[in-house]
Amino acid sequence: MVRIITDSTSDILPEEAEALGVTVVPLKVVFKDRTYRDTVDLSHEDFYRLLKTADPLPTTSQPTPADFGALFEEAKQAGDSVVCLLLAGSLSGTVQSAQIARELCGYSEVYVVDTAQAIIGIRMLVYLALRMRSEGASAEQIAAAVEEAKGRVRLYAMVDTLEYLHKGGRLSKAVTVVGTFLKMKPIVTLREGKLEVLSKARGLDGSIAALLKLMGDAPRVDPACPVLYGYTLDAGQCSQLRRVADEKYGFENTELYSVGCVIGTHVGPGAMVIGYLEAKEEQ
Repeated sequence: MVRIITDSTSDILPEEAEALGVTVVPLKVVFKDRTYRDTVDLSHEDFYRLLKTADPLPTTSQPTPADFGALFEEAKQAGDSVVCLLLAGSLSGTVQSAQIARELCGYSEVYVVDTAQAIIGIRMLVYLALRMRSEGASAEQIAAAVEEAKGRVRLYAMVDTLEYLHKGGRLSKAVTVVGTFLKMKPIVTLREGKLEVLSKARGLDGSIAALLKLMGDAPRVDPACPVLYGYTLDAGQCSQLRRVADEKYGFENTELYSVGCVIGTHVGPGAMVIGYLEAKEEQ
């Protein structure tokens, strides 16, 4: 049997994980002197409620090697293999914790994959792994396929408020004040594990237009994976993006999900994201 493990930045909630047959290892969120396990002790809704009045901003921490080690040892004893699909190593030490656990466990049938992604980007790679598992692929084959596919993940997002980027030290006060006054919203992507600002837009309509411009007139979407949409706190703006994009491109297989604590800490409420797996180049 192949066990699929991911972390809570995939935003796969406990009830989904059980239905899908996935194990989700939670990261931790710290508000002053209180620590919560992401999605276990703190729902997305409760997190954003606390975030509104948090001063300073909460911090986040990765799972420990022991968190992964217990799961790897259980698989080893059962004779199962493991594929771990985890948050970009450039954003967190989660991958490193899993790699340490694998070495301590001494089990060759554990494959740790740095997805170079977060949120719905990880989710679509989990979907790929699950499909391959259902088709009888080995853990080694699944890990290799995900390593290839992660370079085809396309993720574009709009950050609705500059407040949290400023609080987190990523924007100066002057830029934040001017940007807020002009109602400017950064358009960003996650590329090879690094967050890049691609452009800025004004207002919701301008943001949607900017996102679709980045996708082009005819994005090459791999039909094996749905087009995914994500939002922080309020689905309203992202639902509008979904309607416009689905109509423009004729998308029929799409899903919408809430973005949780770890990424939400840095972008705040009102953000929206669209992601898809790009089809392979024809040989």
